[in-house]
Amino acid sequence: MNETSNLPQNKVTAPALKRDDLMGALSNPSRLAMLSALCDGEPLGASDLANVAGCTASAASKHARIMVDAGLFVQGRGKLYRIVPGFQTQPGKRDLDFGHCLLRLDYQAGN
Repeated sequence: MNETSNLPQNKVTAPALKRDDLMGALSNPSRLAMLSALCDGEPLGASDLANVAGCTASAASKHARIMVDAGLFVQGRGKLYRIVPGFQTQPGKRDLDFGHCLLRLDYQAGN
């Protein structure tokens, strides 16, 4: 059995992200909270993301733009944001596979 056989296999291949862009986008707790909320699969608007991140809608829009520019979010109709298809290992699961790293948003230190 090869080592990669038990790794999650995405059906949709997401575009490769530049490591520095990814790390910059993930370096803010508000953006991590927004990313985690979007893992539920429902697109969210800036006001919803603001509630999740504990900031203003204007700040959430700026954070979302950073995530769009980094290639993590896409913006659809009605200014709703969602995670780029292909990054989630399974729908509703808070594991994101960026190719060069796997991000587990449910991880709790000490557990």
